[in-house]
Amino acid sequence: MSSEVDRYLSGVPIAMLQPNVILPSQHFGARKSLAPEQRLMIAVVQDAINCIEKYRFATDHRGRQLFDEVTQWLGATETGWPYSFEAICGVLDLDANAVRHRLGLAQEQPRTSLSDTRGKSPCH
Repeated sequence: MSSEVDRYLSGVPIAMLQPNVILPSQHFGARKSLAPEQRLMIAVVQDAINCIEKYRFATDHRGRQLFDEVTQWLGATETGWPYSFEAICGVLDLDANAVRHRLGLAQEQPRTSLSDTRGKSPCH
């Protein structure tokens, strides 16, 4: 079976077999100077994505707690707090629902309050 697959794929350009990856420079164009607040917002979102990837299948209490906190933060729809997920997405011109969908969190119900996690990164 493997040789059949190899023969079939031998005529397929390798680029068709690679995942679609868009680099930030391709999406955003030439690199612009970002304000420190924007760089911090990018770091907060990156930390949340890293937590989702790292703790999605965690079985220990701490890992589950971190995953739950970050999914709560990502699912919140509030915009009054400058570092809420929705507010950050607005500043960075990201579609919050598209990010949630890409992370596999779109099916979860958004939460509206995050009073216990304000002022700190969801994962750290």
